[in-house]
Amino acid sequence: MPRHRLVLDARSPSIIVPLTGRDLTELAEQIGALRSADSEFRSTPVRGTPPAGVSPDTDRLVDVVEWRVDLYGPFTAGAGSDPDPAVQALEQISALLPGLPVLATFRTRSEGGGAEISPEAYVALVEALASTGMAAALDVEYRHPHAEDAITAARRHRTPVVASNHDFDATPPAEEIVARLTAMEDAGADVAKIAVTPRSAADVVTLLSATEERYRAARIPLITMSMGGLGAVTRLGGGPFGSSATFATVGAASAPGQLPAEGVRHALDLLSGRSAPRG
Repeated sequence: MPRHRLVLDARSPSIIVPLTGRDLTELAEQIGALRSADSEFRSTPVRGTPPAGVSPDTDRLVDVVEWRVDLYGPFTAGAGSDPDPAVQALEQISALLPGLPVLATFRTRSEGGGAEISPEAYVALVEALASTGMAAALDVEYRHPHAEDAITAARRHRTPVVASNHDFDATPPAEEIVARLTAMEDAGADVAKIAVTPRSAADVVTLLSATEERYRAARIPLITMSMGGLGAVTRLGGGPFGSSATFATVGAASAPGQLPAEGVRHALDLLSGRSAPRG
């Protein structure tokens, strides 16, 4: 059972910040920078209250960290697929960030990731990370050939699953986006996530329209975004359309178009009407 719950609500979107370090030293440095930024942010006053029924920590800069396991040295160096180094790193990350939920993600190259392992090793890694109880959730690529087994492995340890899909070439039609998000829920995911690439402003509208359509029927939280500069508006204003989280940066980005976390927090506060600008 994870020590932290992953609580997502489109009425108050969470900010997820990636950790992309290649080794324990880099991860510790990134965590130090994140903690410093969070501490500085907390030292400034905030006014207002969250929407009715929602009680987030409005003084917090970051709500969740995503550890990109595929960017970790033992995997990018082709040293094999032994999950033990990842388990040890997750334990250290959790020790350094005792108050934050950790989303553990191994992004394969077909989905824009930094490493590749066999389908069987992918499932074994998901199971090993879930078994620690240190991950609030595990990312599982819904189009992975062993996605069903990976979801079953995570749920065996009562660890929630964020099913994900990335399109780095285009934005599918709205009905296809809705269908993918629906399929993720039907497969047993606890959160459905999709990221697409816009080629026009109309593509951004398509993503938001599909999000709103699926949100009305979904029984699980959604995370949706258009990547790159053209889609930046979806990283700030996705909440009213049904997206319950956004990815932002404290340091290195993990995907095109991610914005600095402090600016994103200011924007979310202003859009929600729960605070005035800080400072």
